[in-house]
Amino acid sequence: MTRLPNRREFHERGRQVLAQAQRAGSSITAVSFDLDKFKEVNDTFGHGAGDALLVCVADVLRRHLRLSDVPVRLGGDEFALLLPGMDSAAAQTYVSDLQRQLMAAMGEHHWPATFSIGVASYARAPHDLDQLLANSDSLMYEVKRGGRSGILQKDYTLQ
Repeated sequence: MTRLPNRREFHERGRQVLAQAQRAGSSITAVSFDLDKFKEVNDTFGHGAGDALLVCVADVLRRHLRLSDVPVRLGGDEFALLLPGMDSAAAQTYVSDLQRQLMAAMGEHHWPATFSIGVASYARAPHDLDQLLANSDSLMYEVKRGGRSGILQKDYTLQ
């Protein structure tokens, strides 16, 4: 429905991007985000609106992506991105701009959805794609537990 890569393709491309970043000694950022109030959109506006919302999110993502970025709809209302060559400072600007674009799209349709976003940045690419994604996912769930609708970013380089 969203025409974004599926989980399998995302992991294949993600492993390639991570390996390239490791060879180059470059930075990488993983972003996980989930729609807040997605159920409310489905319940209030109908499942057709929920489907339209997911397509809208994917369209905003595609317009925002660089050629090197790797997006995915993980399932339901959860999405992720791999941003090769992007350090913590650049990711902060990139993700804040993405959030603004997503919120503008929600406002155009009068959907009450917001976004819980976790951002895990590394100055040098780590060796484990699953851990990289788990870190951004964990940060996203911290945002959800903290009241939703926000961005939590952590620079894992300092560890």
